[in-house]
Amino acid sequence: MARFHLLLILSTPLATAFAATAFAANQKFTVEPLYGVETSLVRYPEPSKYVSRATYGLRALYGSTALAAEAELTQAKSREDYPDLSQKVEDTSDRLALGLRSTYGLSSFLGVYLRAGGRASQGKTTVTTGGVSEEKTNKLRVDPYAGAGLQLAVASNLALNAGVTLVRNFEDKYDSQYTLGLSARFGNR
Repeated sequence: MARFHLLLILSTPLATAFAATAFAANQKFTVEPLYGVETSLVRYPEPSKYVSRATYGLRALYGSTALAAEAELTQAKSREDYPDLSQKVEDTSDRLALGLRSTYGLSSFLGVYLRAGGRASQGKTTVTTGGVSEEKTNKLRVDPYAGAGLQLAVASNLALNAGVTLVRNFEDKYDSQYTLGLSARFGNR
């Protein structure tokens, strides 16, 4: 968790420098804090199973409305208790997604977007049985993703976003992520 927060803090100066270049070109830089719910495959303890859990993070976009590069940093956590086994399973996943996004305006305040790219994921699972904890590190995985969403402008440089993203995981199944975000745009229109 400390690595995740450190990465967010270290990325702030980079985001500021990125925003400064957006003013020089005919491009936009958008920052979007995210909160959502996802259904994701948890590998430990075996057999693997899907759980629903909260996810939060930050998304940055740079480019035009028609085509923009996106970077997304998120963290997801879950906890499952198995009282009959005296077992508790806590899972944390840190993720970095890089891809492209295209937005199509339906009106002056409403738009839809499509996104696609690759997502790197790594984390850890702590299994506590009868007071004894065992920690397993999940291997780094890179999976393709695709998604769509709706964008509602609430001011000239602010918009609410709601989206769904499907991630094809290593087991050839699909994780799903549902997010809400508030975009703040910097740069030319």
